[in-house]
Amino acid sequence: MRKCKGCSEELICHSDCICSICGVLNISGPSTEGVPPTEPAEKQKMPSVFKQAKNFATSAAKHVINRGQNVPENLKNARLEICSGCDKLYRDKCSECGCLVSIKAAWASEECPIGKWERYEQTRGKCGGCGGK
Repeated sequence: MRKCKGCSEELICHSDCICSICGVLNISGPSTEGVPPTEPAEKQKMPSVFKQAKNFATSAAKHVINRGQNVPENLKNARLEICSGCDKLYRDKCSECGCLVSIKAAWASEECPIGKWERYEQTRGKCGGCGGK
């Protein structure tokens, strides 16, 4: 199994591909086994491991209290698009809170730690449940 040159995650592609975790282009060629990956010049400073664990535990608890509700797929994609252009994003992690953006963007109970997107409240509409107005 091939490993990503950027994050050492196992790749499922067998030729040239982009890693779904860190976004590094992995090109077939001479082996780079044992060569440490180069880090971008603007690597973000992450919160401590303790702070990251605390933030994730808080997010997970809110998600459970919210009955595991996720956002609609189009909203998740919009959130991820916002995050992809943010200077706080490093690989798939937010350097502000340390959370995995791909998970946090899917959870309705979550919001961006710097206010770029808000938590999702499902609207019920006047009929009481269909979402119509």
